[in-house]
Amino acid sequence: MNWIVSAVPGRIRIRDTRLRDAARQERLGAILAEIDGVVEVEGNPRTGSMLLRYTPEHTTRVEMEARVSAAVGTELAPQPVAQEPAPARTPRRWQRDRKLNTWAKYGMLGSLGVSLALAAAGSKKAHAATGGLFLGLLGIHMAVHRRHLFK
Repeated sequence: MNWIVSAVPGRIRIRDTRLRDAARQERLGAILAEIDGVVEVEGNPRTGSMLLRYTPEHTTRVEMEARVSAAVGTELAPQPVAQEPAPARTPRRWQRDRKLNTWAKYGMLGSLGVSLALAAAGSKKAHAATGGLFLGLLGIHMAVHRRHLFK
């Protein structure tokens, strides 16, 4: 990865959001200051950038960029994170959930229609039973979409 955003003979600017950490910037500044030919290293944690000044007579710009890039890479290279991978939903489970949700939606639509017809006919017990069926199917639908409910 290239952290060098500007390079002219005698001056190199490095920028990365992880350099907004003052402690990290101090560690990197100490590493960069030890590179042969470096005169001064300035850091700005607010912008996440560092300015390195070196003697262009001592080394070429390309060589200095390579040294600086290698030094920055040691400090900013992504560290491997030892985490267990999250269990992925297998295609079969996803397909099963989708099919279940489809049937739940058809059932909700049907039970709502029957419930309204029974309410119009005056059958309170049957209306309440189909309303309960509708709520059960709604619960299945919400369980399938639980990850998207409170985003």
